[in-house]
Amino acid sequence: MAYTLNYEEAGFIRLFYEGDAKLKDMKEVIEQGVALAREKNCFRVLSDFRAMRLNLSVVDLFSIPAYQASQSKELNVPFQKFRRAVVVPNEDFDNYKFFENVAVNRSHQVKIFIDPEDAIAWLLEK
Repeated sequence: MAYTLNYEEAGFIRLFYEGDAKLKDMKEVIEQGVALAREKNCFRVLSDFRAMRLNLSVVDLFSIPAYQASQSKELNVPFQKFRRAVVVPNEDFDNYKFFENVAVNRSHQVKIFIDPEDAIAWLLEK
């Protein structure tokens, strides 16, 4: 697993993730991302997962929104402040749509995209 996490002057945090994705790794990325969001007072996140190989079960995907909420609470950042656009490869779109449905049902603002420009446009909407 390799990832970069940066604050972009356009007003969002950019996560680029490549390689195999395991739940343990995703939790590390969540922890680092929430900490950076708090540090920069920026809660718009663009996650680019096009180079990531999804090795998560349905149960793992189902657990991620709850983990994100718990990490936000631990750092005193309401998870509802986050707006997350996730760019994924076309072949994994259905798996990520499942994640999106679970997250939205738990009051997260998250949307799955194939096109990064569409993702950024949605992310920066007022």
